[in-house]
Amino acid sequence: MKTLLCSICLTNYPLVCNNCQEKIDSGEISELDVKVIRVLMNLEKSFPSLKDITFVRALQANGLIVVLVSRGDSRRLRPALRKIQRLAREELNSDIRVVEESRNPQHILRDLIRPVRILGINTIWLPDNSFERKVRISSRDQSRIPLDISRLEEIVYELSGEHIRISFD
Repeated sequence: MKTLLCSICLTNYPLVCNNCQEKIDSGEISELDVKVIRVLMNLEKSFPSLKDITFVRALQANGLIVVLVSRGDSRRLRPALRKIQRLAREELNSDIRVVEESRNPQHILRDLIRPVRILGINTIWLPDNSFERKVRISSRDQSRIPLDISRLEEIVYELSGEHIRISFD
């Protein structure tokens, strides 16, 4: 797996080289990132497809860890993704969602709420010439969404830079 930390520092953490220490001090890498990377690297022996992915960062929200990987990497993991998520959940004591890096909020949201389907997305133009996206989801699927709706909207904004509103039809 490709990460911002060198493999020697990952095995010897918290003893790290100066270069990796600068990344940790600047906030480029968090404690959660290190913890998730170490768990995924331990799983590389059982799942060789993990060697080909690039870890970007991890976020934690209400008992859910969002693992952000480079574009195209979740397709490589797809055959074994459920097993990887289950084993990582046991190690980290938290649900795991793997999300591809994207500027498109629809792709990020789709990965976060899978298997719930998005019914549609509308663009709402605001008076200050900015816009938001309104995402429509079936009201029958509301209980299957893993996070609080406001927190889900915040995560999508943090990852894509676009504001969304989720509504149930």
